[in-house]
Amino acid sequence: MLHSSESWLFRSIIDELSRDELGISFIYRVLDRLADKYGLSDAVVTVVQESCGTQAFRLGNRSIDAELLSRIGTSPGLYCEPSSVHEDEREAVRMACQLALSTHLARFRAERDWLTSISNRRSFDAALKVAAARSARYGWAFTLVVIDLNEFKSINDRAGHEVGDDVLRQFGLALRRSIRSGDTAARIGGDEFAVILNNAEGSEASGFIERVRAQTKASDEVVDFTTGTAVSPRDSTDPKELLRIADARLYEKRGIALT
Repeated sequence: MLHSSESWLFRSIIDELSRDELGISFIYRVLDRLADKYGLSDAVVTVVQESCGTQAFRLGNRSIDAELLSRIGTSPGLYCEPSSVHEDEREAVRMACQLALSTHLARFRAERDWLTSISNRRSFDAALKVAAARSARYGWAFTLVVIDLNEFKSINDRAGHEVGDDVLRQFGLALRRSIRSGDTAARIGGDEFAVILNNAEGSEASGFIERVRAQTKASDEVVDFTTGTAVSPRDSTDPKELLRIADARLYEKRGIALT
């Protein structure tokens, strides 16, 4: 049975799960509820995650300066002003926030390609489905860009798979640096990538491609690539058809018949 001092936290977790998955937003909301309950002027919860080290979250999403950090330290726990929260409840809050951070990181890893850290095929397919549905319903335009690296197999054969993996990582980084907020970049195959450019009707794609080329020229292993595009709703609002059209245009540039 939960102690009365912890039941509010349990209810907070259940309420959060009923609205969304546990994540970073839960940590700030639980600090807000704790502050309301005890009249706190400040609170910082510190948790440790193996993959990202020590992480601290402050009431109101405020920044944590060096002076405050020197006072609270980096050990896992809950710091609050005034210090009126019982030790058992502090530990319960820390554990709940630890769970929320772990859930957030697990969800992030599940949506990302393990090598390039951009979206994987599954999360890309979901994003394309959402973008296409919005385009069909509201007429919102977006451009789908599919990208194949040229002669990638020869890089692996000439320099080895370790170098090939580094080329893929660097290309993923080039995509991340070239997209805008709200766009989606993904690795959808071995050396195949795709990007959803939101609120774009085609002309924006050329600017995006030039930004990617500028980024790749600065890499240690310069790699060329070929692109194909499809625009929704002009070409289609069906995700599979948009991919087919973009692929066909890519292969057309290469002079290869798509079968």
